[in-house]
Amino acid sequence: SSGINAEYGVGRYDDINKLKNLQQLFETQNSHLVHHQEMIKLKHEEIKTWLWLFSVCHFVVVLHPSQSFDVEYIRLFRTTQQLLQHFAPKIKELYPETELLSSARIYRPRLLFVFQSNSASMHLPPKKGRQGFNQQCKRLGLEMETQIFHIFRKCRLLPKQNSRGTQDLAHLPPPNELREPFVLFLDGKGRPSSESPTFKHVDTALFYTSQLSATAPQYTQDVKEDTMSLGSFLKRNVKNLRNQVLQEKGDGFHFVPLSEWYSAAILLYHFYCHADNDGNFTELGPAKIVMQLDPEGQYSENRCQKAYPVASAAYMDSLPSHYTHAIHQRQLQHALHILRSRAKGPAFSTYAAKLKEDCEAIWADGRKGCESISLTGNACVLPLHDSTRVHSNRLRMRSACSCGRSISYRSDPFTLESANHEFYMSLSDKCCSTLPQHRLFGRNQLSWMICNIGPASSYQTTMGIEQPGFLLGSQYLLPWDLPPDEAWAPEPKNAWRGKRSVRCYVGYEYECSKGHRFYCCAGGAPVKGSPANMVKENSG
Repeated sequence: SSGINAEYGVGRYDDINKLKNLQQLFETQNSHLVHHQEMIKLKHEEIKTWLWLFSVCHFVVVLHPSQSFDVEYIRLFRTTQQLLQHFAPKIKELYPETELLSSARIYRPRLLFVFQSNSASMHLPPKKGRQGFNQQCKRLGLEMETQIFHIFRKCRLLPKQNSRGTQDLAHLPPPNELREPFVLFLDGKGRPSSESPTFKHVDTALFYTSQLSATAPQYTQDVKEDTMSLGSFLKRNVKNLRNQVLQEKGDGFHFVPLSEWYSAAILLYHFYCHADNDGNFTELGPAKIVMQLDPEGQYSENRCQKAYPVASAAYMDSLPSHYTHAIHQRQLQHALHILRSRAKGPAFSTYAAKLKEDCEAIWADGRKGCESISLTGNACVLPLHDSTRVHSNRLRMRSACSCGRSISYRSDPFTLESANHEFYMSLSDKCCSTLPQHRLFGRNQLSWMICNIGPASSYQTTMGIEQPGFLLGSQYLLPWDLPPDEAWAPEPKNAWRGKRSVRCYVGYEYECSKGHRFYCCAGGAPVKGSPANMVKENSG
C-alpha cells in the first residue's frame, strides 16, 4: 500500500511540473512543429502509464469533466489493447518464472466511468427534490452505459460472447445484466475545485480499493451516505467484485498476496514506463499502432507521401545532364514550392529536409557542372573538371585578326590570355606574320600590338578602310589636324615649311561578338559616311 501511494504522489507532482514546463515552452517557442512534438511525447508517456494500469489494476476509473462521453478515449483504448497484445510474448519471454505474468498481465480490469457534471437538475421540477434528482441521474447512467457498451463492442474493445481472453482490454458488463452500474453521474457540485480537487476523488478510490483483500475488514459506516456519491459508487463495485471472487464467479479475477502482486507490478512498471539496462522497452511499439495516437501526424504523413514524388519530379524537369549550383538551387526552390503547396502538417519539415538531401545527392552524383564564367558572362557547360581540361560553353563569335584583313570564328574566352593572345597568334601565320609589328608590352601583360598594313597614302578618304566586317558607312577614319613639329616631322623637312597643320586620319575600332566592326565619333555614336559624303568631323 505504501508503495502505491508513493508512486501516486510522485506522479501527481511530476504531472504538475510537466504542465508548467509545457506552458513555458509554448510561451517561448512559437512553432507548431515544436508544440506538436511535445504533445506527442506527452501522449506516449500517457499510453505507457495506461499499459501498466490495464495490466495490474482491478478497476480503472475514467473521470469526465462534463456529461458527455469523450470518444477520444476510444483511440487510446484501442491503441492500449493493440500494444498489450504486441508486448505480451515479450513479457512472457522475459519473466517465465513469474506465475502472475503467465498471461503477460495480472488482471483484466473493470472499467468505471464517472461524469462530474450533468444537466438533470436543470430539467427537474422544484418539488421532486433530491430523490427525483437521484432517479434522473440513474436514468442518465443507464442510457450512458448502453451507449458506451455498444461503442466498445463496435470498436472491438470487448471480448466475444462467452470469451474471457486475457488479451482483451477490459471487462464491461452488458447493459441488461443484473449488476452494479459502471457509470455514475455526479451533480454540478461534484466538479473539482480548490476545496474539492480531482485528486480527492482519486484518494477516495484508493481507500475503497484497499477493501478488495479477502482478509481485510469490511468498511462500515453508520452515517447514512448519499447513494449517488463517488464513495458509495466505488464501495458498491468493490464489494460486488469481492463477493464474486469469493463465490468463484469473478470472471477471471482472483486474490493474490500483496507481496506477489507488488513484485509483478514492479516488473511491469519498469518494462512499460522505464527502459532497463537491457533496453526492454526502448520503442513504444510498431509505427502502425503508435501512429494512432497522432491523427494529425498520420494525416500529414499521408499528404507528404503523395506530394513527395510530384515535388521530386518537378526538380528533375528540364534539367540538363550537367548544371551549375545556381540552376540546382533554382530547381530545388521550385520543388520545395510544389511540396509546400501539397503537403501540410508536422511531417512537412521532415519531407522538406529529405527532398533537399535527395536533390543534393542527384546533383552530386556526376551531374555537377563547371562553375567557371567566361569573360562575356557565360558559364562553362562541361562537367566539373580540373585545370587540365579547357573550359567551353559551345558559344562561338566572329573576330578580326590583328591586322583586320581576315575574320575567323573563336570560342568564348575564359581567360585574358585566350582572349588577347592565343586567338590572334593562331591567325598570325595565315595573315599577319608578313606585316611589320610592334608589341608595346610583353606577352605576360597581354596588351597592345601595332601592325603596319601600308603607307599613309594607301588610305582613300572616299572608301575608308577596305576590310571585311565593317558596318555600312562606319569604316571611315576621322580627320585630325596636327601642327607640324620639326622634332618628329619626317624628311625632307622643307616639305613641312609654310604649313599651319598636318592632317592625319585616326580611328578607335569597336567589334561586337557577331563580328560587326565600326569606328566611333564624338559622343560614342558610330561613324556614318559615304563616298559622296565624307566624314568631316574632327577627331580632336
